[in-house]
Amino acid sequence: MPNDMIKEVAFVAVAVSDFKRARKFYEETLELKAGSSPENYPWVEFEVGDVTIGVGQHENWQPSRDGTTIAFEVDDIDAAITKLKERGVKFDMEKTETPVCFMAQFRDPDGNKLLVHKRKSA
Repeated sequence: MPNDMIKEVAFVAVAVSDFKRARKFYEETLELKAGSSPENYPWVEFEVGDVTIGVGQHENWQPSRDGTTIAFEVDDIDAAITKLKERGVKFDMEKTETPVCFMAQFRDPDGNKLLVHKRKSA
């Protein structure tokens, strides 16, 4: 459905309490490649397909276990789950099937919800 005001999602922002720890998690555990990151400011952007995920720390912006959720589309959900578990990731929700997808939920070091997700074939 066309929208005359909102054209696209510019970015998704994730609040963290320890920027260095979060950056290491997103880069090493999730294997995301860091892009834009201003000097002397705790913010980094990761380009994932057509979406930018910004991870940052600010005193007036706190992470929440019930806030942001990012679903990462994967080619092989079982392989992704195995790899993450080998890296110490604990899953809140093991692999679950819905009518349109498979998904499993875990959290970053601040408790922000993340999913590995695999769409079913059309």
